[in-house]
Amino acid sequence: MWCVTEPSGLVSLWKCKPESIEEIHWATGINKQAVLATCWNALETVDELSFETVRPLLLEEYLPEDVDAFRPHVEECIAAVRAELDFRARVVAAYEAIKAKGLSFPADKAAVMRLLAPRFTKNEMRRVYAALVAATA
Repeated sequence: MWCVTEPSGLVSLWKCKPESIEEIHWATGINKQAVLATCWNALETVDELSFETVRPLLLEEYLPEDVDAFRPHVEECIAAVRAELDFRARVVAAYEAIKAKGLSFPADKAAVMRLLAPRFTKNEMRRVYAALVAATA
C-alpha cells in the first residue's frame, strides 16, 4: 500500500499487488471477514458507519454489482461493528466509574476486573479485558 501526497496536498492510497496474488484475491469473492475489516478501516475516516460510507472502500477491491449483491451481509457487518463499539463504550464508562475511586487497570487489573464482573456476563469478561487493554494502551 502506498500513500501518495499530490502537490495539492491531497493524499491518495495505491494498492500494488502482483498479478498472481490478485488472481487469488479475486477468486474468493467478497467475504464477511473482508467486509468487517473494511468497516473498521472506514472508522479511520468517517464518524458513522453506513452502507454508503463503506461501499466506496469495498469498490476499491470489488465490482459494484458484487458489492450491491452482498449488501445484506455488509449491513450485518456494519451492525456487528456498531455493537462492538457500543460494548466497548459500556466497558470504558464502567471503568471510568471505577477509576474515579482510585483504581487503575494497568496497576491493579485483578481488582478492576472483580469490580466489573457484576456488570457483565461471564461470557463477556474476555471482551471486557480486551477492551480495557485497548482503552488503556
